Amino acid sequence: MRALIVLAHPEKQSFNAHLAEKARQAWLERGHQAVIIDLYEENFDPREGSWHYQARKDFGKFDPMQEQRHHWQLNQLPTEIERHVQLLFQADALIIQFPFWWFSAPAILKGWMDRVFVYGGLYKSAMRHANGAMQGKRALLASTAGSSMQACAPNGRDGDMRLMLWPIMYALHYVGFDVLEPHLIHGVRGGLAADEALQQQDQLIQRVLEYQKKLACWQDWPLVRFNQDEDFTEEQVLRQGAPVYSPFVRHTDWT
Repeated sequence: MRALIVLAHPEKQSFNAHLAEKARQAWLERGHQAVIIDLYEENFDPREGSWHYQARKDFGKFDPMQEQRHHWQLNQLPTEIERHVQLLFQADALIIQFPFWWFSAPAILKGWMDRVFVYGGLYKSAMRHANGAMQGKRALLASTAGSSMQACAPNGRDGDMRLMLWPIMYALHYVGFDVLEPHLIHGVRGGLAADEALQQQDQLIQRVLEYQKKLACWQDWPLVRFNQDEDFTEEQVLRQGAPVYSPFVRHTDWT
């Protein structure tokens, strides 16, 4: 099996970078292959824009989706996008490692998805969800937060961290991935005093061991559930009686 690990943290010595490397090692120790894409190290440009495309379909107006599809068909995607797309197609597993900043992922990661999930190549009207280009592959969000587990709970002061990650998980589902329940590590803080720093270090060492143990049971990792095509009407509205897996897609009593 092949794993692709996408790291979105600007510091090479960060705990997130450490987790990405430990995940890579866990895959290698099981006789698999693993590659890390370090978005900051590569100086990845998260901005989608006309300057990325040399064989424009329309030089008068920039339509990102149409230019993505056009350049996909011409096999002329930007070099770094072509490389990342090929790594996605080669991988059996995708791990996205990032810090939870301002109740979401860093902007560079969202930009990576904007540019690498190429319209016409990774998705289109007839190629999404269960029929997506990434079908048969598994994806995992691995994220750290400075707040405690209690604060990031559904009844916590900072709100439900897992729920806030649902849009990213849904995007992965949209292009065909089976999405694993996210791996969340809380209380990862900098600037601690000596005793607190040592205490946190001991805790994080344990968290890393737990993470590697879970990675060794990749096929047994629980999946995030999403509604299926049959749960919706032709108007793309949730059918009466269909299951609900997220407050983002739910029944309403509107009349």
